[in-house]
Amino acid sequence: MTDQIVSWVETLMTLPVFYPVLGLVVIIDSLFPLVPSETIITLAGAWAGSRGVPDLLTVIQVAVIAAMIGDNLCYLLGTRLIGFVENTPDDSARGKAIAWVRRNIRRRAATTIIVARFIPWGRWFMTIMLGSVRYPWRWFLLYDTLGIIIWAVQAAMIGYLGGYLFRDHPLVGVIVGITLGTVVGLLIQRVQATFFEWRDEQRGISEA
Repeated sequence: MTDQIVSWVETLMTLPVFYPVLGLVVIIDSLFPLVPSETIITLAGAWAGSRGVPDLLTVIQVAVIAAMIGDNLCYLLGTRLIGFVENTPDDSARGKAIAWVRRNIRRRAATTIIVARFIPWGRWFMTIMLGSVRYPWRWFLLYDTLGIIIWAVQAAMIGYLGGYLFRDHPLVGVIVGITLGTVVGLLIQRVQATFFEWRDEQRGISEA
């Protein structure tokens, strides 16, 4: 059974259509995050580390270009989708993501735009809200592109590391890579939250 899964995944990764499919998944994820596309990127990176396919650099390039297209389309749709954002229940997972965006975008827009790339619903709500309030597109493009590059590189490289370390057991490498990617994403969110709390405390002391 395991050999069949390995054979199936390897066949999928070597197909020329894999890269267009990857790009399409990333764009769809940017427009409506049903399945986090970083999982697919990490999977591809893990397989590259264990089997040498697909090409890691191409995976990163496709992910970056597709995410830029998706995020900018989402930004342009901001004024039309803001109603959905406003009607989201506050106590839902999406409502909490909205609260995170609103709270952090007031503190530091650049950092929030970059970090939000690692939060599936957070990046979606943030892009919609920035588009709806006409946040300057040139700054959105700059910060969002930086976040996308960091996001794509870390997702692919973490997968690659897991795949390389467990190259004799590719499925284990995939699991390790995806797990590491999830942990890193959570750590980034936690570090950002801790930094903002510390900065707020320092400001409170200085103002006093």
